[in-house]
Amino acid sequence: MNLAEKLLALELEGFYVEEGVLSPAEAARICQSTEDTLDQGPVYGSNFLNHDQSLAPHLADERIVEVVRAIHGEGARIIANSGNLRDPNPGAAPRAPGGLHVDWPWGQSGASHIGGPLPDVVINITTFWMLTDFTRANGATVVAPGTHKSRHNPNGDPALKRARPTEFTVEAPAGSVLVFDGRLWHDGGVNRSSSRRVFWGVNYGPWWLNCHARRPHSVEHRLQAAAGHTPAGHWPYLRGAIFDSLPAQVKPLLRHWVDREWIMTKSEAEASVGDTSYFM
Repeated sequence: MNLAEKLLALELEGFYVEEGVLSPAEAARICQSTEDTLDQGPVYGSNFLNHDQSLAPHLADERIVEVVRAIHGEGARIIANSGNLRDPNPGAAPRAPGGLHVDWPWGQSGASHIGGPLPDVVINITTFWMLTDFTRANGATVVAPGTHKSRHNPNGDPALKRARPTEFTVEAPAGSVLVFDGRLWHDGGVNRSSSRRVFWGVNYGPWWLNCHARRPHSVEHRLQAAAGHTPAGHWPYLRGAIFDSLPAQVKPLLRHWVDREWIMTKSEAEASVGDTSYFM
């Protein structure tokens, strides 16, 4: 698919699949690294890069980023990333239809979400980097094509949670990337196979999207907690040493997230208040 075809697919159906982004050898290597990392214990928070950098060289792949920048502009950036595995459960019951959700900032589980009818704007582009084959048997992602345009948000709405729009199981080989509008209704399936399903979730957003409410110890995060709200999510800062090790083409996508960029001493803060050099 060329860029125009990808953008049209996102506009009409809300998703598409880019196959062959990773070679079989690359997918196998990253899959093993991801499994090894997750097998050491749970990784909390949506910044898996702090624990595993195996996918990092591919995060600025032009086949993916050209779409992100066409929608979000040159200031587009990565706003979350996670490593995921779904263990096999051959005896499990099949996934029941319905129960779909949309992604943050539309989620309603915390204070920092956009409420009301979903606006006609793409804010979150979600990508699932498939490190194993995605099949119906191993619980491949289920999407409801076109629901991103409905303006309805099933999160927190029992009636919409029971709704059963037409569903499509996204089956594709390892090395593929599922790209979708965060407003698209979707869900994970049940892994009824005999092997794991492994993938990374990487979210891209515009430069203007305020992610600080999801960052621990930020002012917004503290204000939400003090007001009795559940701060939405937990997106730890990216360690400076990890950022320094990343490929040059990936750094612009993560520059906003580095821990040292958000650490300011009291004296530095006080000095910045009277700093007028910006206007000179």
